[in-house]
Amino acid sequence: MRIIAGEKRGKKLVEITGNKVRPTTDKIKGAIFNSLQNDIRQAKVFVDLFSGTGAMGLEALSRGVDQAYFFDVSRESIQITRKNITLLGYEDHAKVFNQSALSGVEMLEQKKVRCDIIFIDPPYSQVEEIQNLLEILSEKEILSENGKLVIETEKSVIMPLVKNKLSCYKSKKYGITTISYYSRENYELENCSLPREF
Repeated sequence: MRIIAGEKRGKKLVEITGNKVRPTTDKIKGAIFNSLQNDIRQAKVFVDLFSGTGAMGLEALSRGVDQAYFFDVSRESIQITRKNITLLGYEDHAKVFNQSALSGVEMLEQKKVRCDIIFIDPPYSQVEEIQNLLEILSEKEILSENGKLVIETEKSVIMPLVKNKLSCYKSKKYGITTISYYSRENYELENCSLPREF
């Protein structure tokens, strides 16, 4: 597992041993950041709600995002994330919290943090939590005006095309994985293969 692009390109990250964590593969990570490349150039705040090793937020920092927030309920994941932040020298640009995604969203709202990109990649079995987070994020004013919400799920999970203030403008399958992109902007929705469920 490594940083793909940016100022820390090629740097290897500390991984979590065993199968407690299913990290986003370099292939999928690269595809996500390629899809978001225009957004990343302008983004100031990146949020990873199930940070694992911190790889996604650190990739964002390497590509020029100013601040990354990392949330995870696993103490081991938080320890590894902190190690990787130190390894890359991003201590001044990273905020790490040993708490759930839901409490993280509530904290960000209370602190009035406006997020440019929010990445959600929980264990594939937590379908209900994914839907719950999408519901909450679609109602709150956490995303910046042009902010993007990116959700990684198992491909059999049916995500809604529209949820309150958010619309899916793109979805892409990679093997057993689907990446869904949401925005508050009024996109043409032909690029999204998700069903029109509300």
